[in-house]
Amino acid sequence: MLSLDVKGSILDINDTALKLMGLEKEKFLGKDLSVLKNLFSSENMKKHIESVDTTAQGGNVREYESELVTKEGIRYRFLFSTDVIKKKEKITGILFRGRDVTQRQRAWDELVKLEEKYRVLAETSADGVITIDSLGRLTYVNPSFENTCGRRKSQILATLLRDYLSNDSIYLFQQVFIDTRKKDEKVENVELELVHSNGRLVPIDVNIAPLYKNDKFAGVVCTIRDITERKKVEDELKKSERLKTEFMNIAAHELKSPVTPIKGYLDLIISDTGSSGKIRDWAKISQRNAERLLRLVNDILDVSRLDTDTMRFNMEKLNSVEILEEVVEDMKAAIEQKDLEFIVHIPKSLPDVIGDRYRLSQVFKNLLGNAIKFTDNGSIAIVAKEEDKHILISVEDSGIGISKEELKKIFTKFYQAYTGDDRKNEGTGLGLFICKQIIEKHNGEIWAESNIPQGSTFRMKIPHL
Repeated sequence: MLSLDVKGSILDINDTALKLMGLEKEKFLGKDLSVLKNLFSSENMKKHIESVDTTAQGGNVREYESELVTKEGIRYRFLFSTDVIKKKEKITGILFRGRDVTQRQRAWDELVKLEEKYRVLAETSADGVITIDSLGRLTYVNPSFENTCGRRKSQILATLLRDYLSNDSIYLFQQVFIDTRKKDEKVENVELELVHSNGRLVPIDVNIAPLYKNDKFAGVVCTIRDITERKKVEDELKKSERLKTEFMNIAAHELKSPVTPIKGYLDLIISDTGSSGKIRDWAKISQRNAERLLRLVNDILDVSRLDTDTMRFNMEKLNSVEILEEVVEDMKAAIEQKDLEFIVHIPKSLPDVIGDRYRLSQVFKNLLGNAIKFTDNGSIAIVAKEEDKHILISVEDSGIGISKEELKKIFTKFYQAYTGDDRKNEGTGLGLFICKQIIEKHNGEIWAESNIPQGSTFRMKIPHL
């Protein structure tokens, strides 16, 4: 800070300026600004002198920046200003001030470089990149977005993005825009439809993040990906899945038609006292295989119904203790036939549930059936208890167990833990998939825990009343 008289002579100089210049005050006092010529370029010196003269004559001088170089060669950026010193409304001097803005300038230069860097990234990005102001107007679009939209930048800047969205997408985008502003959070993977200039609808995947300027919401930045090809693949997969489900449905119905009467006639042969023992034994073998085929057909039909969301559920209030005890009674003989211990713990105080009696029974029997299938020694247990507004039902066995990798896949359609030619146990890999779907339809969840070779535990949580 320098204090000058109206003629431009230096009257005083503060310590900060003296330290910067590396000179003693006596060498400045009484001198004009030209004494500073070693610190500034001739162009900048001219600007300083003109500013002081203009101020002395009562004129206004705006702040301006100038570079200062010390005798050690260190460069600084300063912001200069001049003010008059008055006494009884008469100008008696000038206050010449310089504020060090070197760090601010460096930060600004870095910001410009950074902005340029990101601009280059945006311009070369395969995804569309746009910025939208707080009113929904496009303030920047990159070449990829121009291609996706089928319009030039000059045509779409300062227009509303909603003008290029399908009618079904406008409301969704507006809602996401509002949520981004209110919650100050990034919103990802929003699927919208963009209207191309030729009228074609382009499916896009949009990520939206808030933009701020001076700590105030200034709009959003969006990345936009054309997902036309992905949608085609998804549609083909859905079509393939639909055709597969239709085929399974038709095949299962066609298989079921002849199996039912075959099973009926086998029942007659077995119950006919006139049949020889050998004939009845053959009939029993045939009957077991017919029942196996019927179970397979029913599983295929169930999967078909689940895939098409046509499986009917007769939801009613159920006595959970009663349904579990019925399952225990039905499965007891099969467990005892393998000389396995059957552990049952079903408290009489279990609350009621809302569910489909047949489908829940199907799940419990399927899990107990699997436990029997994979357990040759030890025990099988069914344990139920009330836990956190749910009934927790566990089916435990001491069988061969399931590996950690297999645990991740066992509820997948058609998955079987072992598929070698020498496998002992039959199955289609549909049972656990059906169980999972049925339990989820009851607003519950099912999972498995296992440690080879210590057996497995399947747990289900179903909400109670």
